[in-house]
Amino acid sequence: MGINGKKAKSKLSEEQLLRVHKLHLGLYARVAEDLGVSPSYVSLVANGMRSSDRIRRMLVQQIAKIHNGMSRA
Repeated sequence: MGINGKKAKSKLSEEQLLRVHKLHLGLYARVAEDLGVSPSYVSLVANGMRSSDRIRRMLVQQIAKIHNGMSRA
């Protein structure tokens, strides 16, 4: 429910948010497997502690794919 007890149509429901969250689980492992690197290295890149354009691009693509899929639901 939004302000004044009205449900905002543009906001994701609780169930949708939980589904999105579950899609993010394992993201680093999936990217690592696709690129032949360790999930810990993907995590370091995602957190800005290491630099890799290739890993960063793959992370952004995968996150966009998740969110684009949810916007159609």
